[in-house]
Amino acid sequence: MLSSYGTVSTRWRDNDFLITPTNVPRWDLHLNDIVQIKDGKREPGKVPSRSSWLHQEIYKRNPGINPVILTQSPYLMAFGVSNSVIDVRTIPESWIFLQDVATLPFGAHFRKTTHIPELLTLQNPAIIVSNDSVILTGDKLLQTFDRLEVAEFSAKSIVLSAHFGKMVPINDAQVEELRKAFLK
Repeated sequence: MLSSYGTVSTRWRDNDFLITPTNVPRWDLHLNDIVQIKDGKREPGKVPSRSSWLHQEIYKRNPGINPVILTQSPYLMAFGVSNSVIDVRTIPESWIFLQDVATLPFGAHFRKTTHIPELLTLQNPAIIVSNDSVILTGDKLLQTFDRLEVAEFSAKSIVLSAHFGKMVPINDAQVEELRKAFLK
């Protein structure tokens, strides 16, 4: 996560969750700054991220998703600002962790619709919002950060390898082997 941008939340009980606040630089964040959302209402005296409604909808529609990270990691955003689709078939770990990463138009996460919460699942844990951010989910917070790290590494590999030629992705037969071995 970079500078003051980025939102992290984690499910606490049922659809209640904890989320980072708005207008607090991430390097100054303290435990007492975290905002609790309970029964759809924010903790008194605290202001949650503007995207808290999105996090709430993701939790409501996806009982297996527990953390949500919304951030602007630089190499993933290279795909988000260039209208390019990221092919995560770079190495087995990337495809196993991320599957296919959808790219949505700018503003899709501002509209109070169910489109993003319906697209995000434990099997499809990442979405890029053009010209804005990447959203990742998972079962546990560490797993979600790991997915972010793998996604950023994959994006960086693709961007840096462009000087050497076109990326040669893992082919469909190899993906099927990975599916059988790891996603039973």
